[in-house]
Amino acid sequence: MMVSDILAKKGSEVATIDSSKKVSNAIRLLHDKHIGALIVTDNEQNIAGIITERDILHMYAEKSSAAENMYVKDIMTPSDKLIVGDENNDLEYVMTVMSENRIRHLPIIRERGKIAGIISIGDVIKALLKNAEHERKMLSDYIEGKYPA
Repeated sequence: MMVSDILAKKGSEVATIDSSKKVSNAIRLLHDKHIGALIVTDNEQNIAGIITERDILHMYAEKSSAAENMYVKDIMTPSDKLIVGDENNDLEYVMTVMSENRIRHLPIIRERGKIAGIISIGDVIKALLKNAEHERKMLSDYIEGKYPA
C-alpha cells in the first residue's frame, strides 16, 4: 500500500498552527481536533516545522515554570530537522522511518515543499489491519474453493 492510498482514504486536511502562537494554543487545537501533531507554519504559510504531544510533554517536564509563556517556535521540531515522506513511499518505508527515528507522525510533502498530508502511527496500523483482513479473506476463499477459476 502506498502513502497516496492512505491519504486518499483519510483525507489530506492537515491541522496547522502559526509558529508565533503560544503553546497553550497548540494544546487546545490538539485537544479539540483529537490529534497528536500540528504542522507549524510561518507568516507566509510555509512549513516551519512540527509540534507534537511529545514535544509539549518534554517541555513541561523540563520547564514547567516557564510553560505558560512559551511559544510554538520555542519547542517545535524545525523544518531543517523535520523527517518527511512523500506520496510515492510505500507503507514499509513509512514504518521503517517511524521506527528508526522513534516518531509517531510523518508529514508527507509534495513537490515544491507543499504539505500533502500527515501519516500517523494509527494510520499505519489501520492500513496493516486492512491488508491482513484482505489477505485472510483471500486465503479463506481459496481454502473454501471460492477463488476465481
